[in-house]
Amino acid sequence: MMAPALTAELMVDRDAGRAVPDLPAEAGLVIRTKNGDASAFEELVKMFQHRVFNFVLTRVRERQSAEDITQEVLVKAYFNLHRLRRPEKFKSWLFSIAHNHLRDLMRKRKLETADGEETHFEHYVDARTPDREFSQERLKSRVRAALARLKPEQRQVLVLCDIEGLSYREIADIMRVPLGTVQSRVFYARKRIKEVLVSQDLLSGDEL
Repeated sequence: MMAPALTAELMVDRDAGRAVPDLPAEAGLVIRTKNGDASAFEELVKMFQHRVFNFVLTRVRERQSAEDITQEVLVKAYFNLHRLRRPEKFKSWLFSIAHNHLRDLMRKRKLETADGEETHFEHYVDARTPDREFSQERLKSRVRAALARLKPEQRQVLVLCDIEGLSYREIADIMRVPLGTVQSRVFYARKRIKEVLVSQDLLSGDEL
């Protein structure tokens, strides 16, 4: 028989007429961490550390600072995990902590605005077309240049939307902006990258 505590965590939808959706892998790790399993949080760190680092790099130029901030975010997440009522929302909750932490740091001290980072480039490079006339390195270089021209908040929404796969609504909640603002930032960020690549014959007009 399922333990009462675990039942309470999983019964997000109490409507008996609707099926409970499958939970993401991190949800089980969150529940285990809350139950005192320290190794479970270590697994969460392995799963999300690099992803949070990528997100931090959208605003912080210096990599060592980004690494330090990433660790600070993970520590905050650990000590506030008891506040997370829905384990399946851990990813968006974690990025919300990262966004708020970055915002607070920006208020307290000046941090150099980041350029586009190589860790984000591969998503926009189609490696399935080896017959293209340009090398992958050349394309990544152009994508880097295109990303560097975006506003930091546009880079942030691209990471959350195109790489992390979060919905517009989740991103709006994380960044505390209207849904339409997120949609606009994603649209213009993609449009800008596409314009740069198309202008240099690195992408056809119907791609991206």
